[in-house]
Amino acid sequence: MGTTERAAAPALRHVQQIHIRTAPERLWQAITRGADTRLYFYGTQVESSWRAGQPLTYHNADGTLAAEGTVIEADPPRKLVHTFSALWDETVAADPPHRVTWTIEAMGDVCRLTVEHEGFEDETATLRSVQGGLSVILDGLKTLLETGKPLMQTH
Repeated sequence: MGTTERAAAPALRHVQQIHIRTAPERLWQAITRGADTRLYFYGTQVESSWRAGQPLTYHNADGTLAAEGTVIEADPPRKLVHTFSALWDETVAADPPHRVTWTIEAMGDVCRLTVEHEGFEDETATLRSVQGGLSVILDGLKTLLETGKPLMQTH
């Protein structure tokens, strides 16, 4: 289950964990390769060089921009940190960017993936969207990696 809590600073954050039967390298690939993200991340395809300071984008199937950010840290296959600006509708597009940290911990033949969205100054539309949608993304990622098939059909 995800949790939302106030950190020591006034900013809000949302943290979610999932355990996936896969290798850290394959999990990293699924997070950073557009051919994979389109199968579990609401049909969006991620693109980036995955180098610090470089842009990252998530495009919808029709080519429109769903989200964008900047890579802060990339340490494959352990940790990815980037900014994230949601752009999929007018409500979230008005919100400032926040920070996302993906942490992969190997535990035998299972990986624990922790995804933390932080830096929300208020109960923004983006925070509410993350609270409602991150579990669907992570369930889809787990299903894809464990079965080879998407959880849901994407358009």
